[in-house]
Amino acid sequence: MIRAGILGLGYMGTVHTQKIAAVEGIRVDFVHDIDPGKKDVAEKAGYTFISDRSSFLAQPDLDIVIIATPNQYHRDFAIEALRAGKHVICEKPVTLNTAELDDVLTVAKTAGKIFTVHQNRRWDVDYLMLRDVIAAGTLGQPVAVESRVLGERGIVFGWRADPAYGGGMVYDWGVHQVDQILQLFPERKVTRVFAQLWSVNTLQVDDYFKMELVFDDQTSAHVECGVFALEKLPRWFVYGDAGTLKIDDFTAKNGRISKINHKFTVEVSEGVDPVVGSSRTMAPLRPEQIQHMPLPEAVNGGEPFYENIIQACQDPEQLAVKPETVRRTMQVIDAAFASAKTRQSVEVLI
Repeated sequence: MIRAGILGLGYMGTVHTQKIAAVEGIRVDFVHDIDPGKKDVAEKAGYTFISDRSSFLAQPDLDIVIIATPNQYHRDFAIEALRAGKHVICEKPVTLNTAELDDVLTVAKTAGKIFTVHQNRRWDVDYLMLRDVIAAGTLGQPVAVESRVLGERGIVFGWRADPAYGGGMVYDWGVHQVDQILQLFPERKVTRVFAQLWSVNTLQVDDYFKMELVFDDQTSAHVECGVFALEKLPRWFVYGDAGTLKIDDFTAKNGRISKINHKFTVEVSEGVDPVVGSSRTMAPLRPEQIQHMPLPEAVNGGEPFYENIIQACQDPEQLAVKPETVRRTMQVIDAAFASAKTRQSVEVLI
């Protein structure tokens, strides 16, 4: 049995306890939080609450620490836990920049302990469907991939609205979206990053951003996130050289795959189209010339992040979210912030 401790029993700390409860082989035994009001919450759930962080980390029966604090504490708390001889799972963003992450990785290597990050969106059903459709060659070669997460509540709230805590949507959702894109193309290098950040309704931090990544084979990715989109664009859109994919939302139940029906010739349009007007290039295909196929069935794999953690504690080579892949994500995030600051694209090799 792997015995875990939650460092920070806020919203995400509670989410971790719920996910762990659904997995055999790991359990939460300890909780640390600076809020004394969390003591009753922890003890009612059957956890041992420890108000002093040093005492929490010194527990001999504590195997792995889950850091679920505001972002600016991740580096220091991860280093403390590793030096205390504990494995570490850190919430995303792993740190506020690549330099901070390198500090953590140096200590993890010296300590000989597992260090990983809760990049759980690698197992989202919509992302897995996208990945599998691309890998199957259904769309041919992807030319451009678009990833969007668009909410409608209008503001960033809580500590995520405070820049001192590492707030904003790039750190909140951007790290997930970039991580997913990089996992799609692990062998390709990002050569250029361009980003724009806006503070539309939350004036202290970015609540809307657009990011463009260009890979060394000229494949491009568009990553977009905002909290005040009252009309939605697809969660995923892929422009391939043999087809198009549209996944509308996180459920992966809405959308479709479209391809040319090669039983028919796709000839140049003649005359004036009643919808488009005098454009033969943009005139729509006839119904018999195109195939619209439903999305594959979405598959939910349970709690694979924590199932993998159990495996990795026995064999670290089995770790799914490896630090070097998280480092690559943080390098792109660094480049995005640099681009937004200079209002220019940043040349990279990531």
